[in-house]
Amino acid sequence: MLKRQGLTLAVLLIATTGCNWVNRPIVYETARETPPLEVPNNLIAPSPNPAAQIPPAGDATEAAYDATPPPLSGGVSAPANTGPTELRIEDTSASAWRRVGAALDDSNCCEIVGRDEAAMTYDLEVANAGNRPGFFRRVFGGKGARTAMTVRIKAVGEVSEVLVVDASGEVRKDALASRVLSAIDASLE
Repeated sequence: MLKRQGLTLAVLLIATTGCNWVNRPIVYETARETPPLEVPNNLIAPSPNPAAQIPPAGDATEAAYDATPPPLSGGVSAPANTGPTELRIEDTSASAWRRVGAALDDSNCCEIVGRDEAAMTYDLEVANAGNRPGFFRRVFGGKGARTAMTVRIKAVGEVSEVLVVDASGEVRKDALASRVLSAIDASLE
């Protein structure tokens, strides 16, 4: 009986002390900074991505940042301004119209409410970012505030130009139009 109580006491003592009875060194306190990767002379070093660069702490002026947007990819280009207002696709207008339609279907940025192949247009409804419907409206199928716009494809030489226009035919240059064009570009990659 005494032997059993002694064993129980020893187990209880070990269980309550936890890992304190093991004296392990704390590794992160002695860690050193590793030098940057050195690229051998016969290999090409990767170019640094400016988007991943951290600006210097002392120079926080807006002049230190490049205000031009990054180029769009996948054979698509946009003019340099605050956001893409048009896309250029290196393809015929008929093929570009089909590709843009597939890209709009794949993206979740908008809802296609009409298609006109003869006019090379897609009529869209885009949900406004700030006006999300409430819980019950979302559950029972209600939609939040939506903006109507049209995506138009037209041939310009050997490329096709994709524009977002409003009901009067004016090119839209707002954030919603940029969001639609960015979604098209991302799906075309």
